[in-house]
Amino acid sequence: MDWSDLEKHFSVARLGRYRASCNGDDIRAARAYVNNMLLAEATMPVLNVLEIALKNGAHQRLAALYKRADWREVWIDDPSFAWQVREVSNAKAKLQRRSEALTPDKIIAELPFGFWSSLFNVQFQAILWKDLRLVFPRCPKPKRQRHTISSALNQIRELRNRVFHHEQLLWLSPSLIDLHDKGVEVIGWLDPKLPPWLDSFDRLPATWAAVQPI
Repeated sequence: MDWSDLEKHFSVARLGRYRASCNGDDIRAARAYVNNMLLAEATMPVLNVLEIALKNGAHQRLAALYKRADWREVWIDDPSFAWQVREVSNAKAKLQRRSEALTPDKIIAELPFGFWSSLFNVQFQAILWKDLRLVFPRCPKPKRQRHTISSALNQIRELRNRVFHHEQLLWLSPSLIDLHDKGVEVIGWLDPKLPPWLDSFDRLPATWAAVQPI
């Protein structure tokens, strides 16, 4: 396929970013677009491990805090959690449209990464942080601060959104490999046994090295 074919299917606007970054070289830009897809694919393991371990860890701490598996229901009439309550309602609606039972496990699985990262926002410092910090038992004490963990989670959330919306990953700042390493670091704060396990199938570092220089 030549450049005009790619523009027809993927849009001039989307491909134009790659062309501009490659100084107008269509061949390099087409290769960069393919490399970007390969990087997106290779980013999935670290995103998967972090998101699922985070949501399950947070669920366990919140269930212990509120002494109920459906801790989300406590927030229904609390305006501090208005956005989170809407996200829970959206998750329930999706399950109902698929005729799935509204079990705690299914609701937890349906809630997006943004829901979980939002629980570390500054407005919940006094309400949730004392308990949610225990989600990261191996985070070094100097780094086990709400703002540090919140910042790291938001960086990974933004990366996840870029991957899922097929945005460019090649020229980010911080770079993709730095964001990947941050994700691995956060995973280690959850459990130090997770990063070595992830490393056995994590292809992002090798893929990143293979596509340099673009």
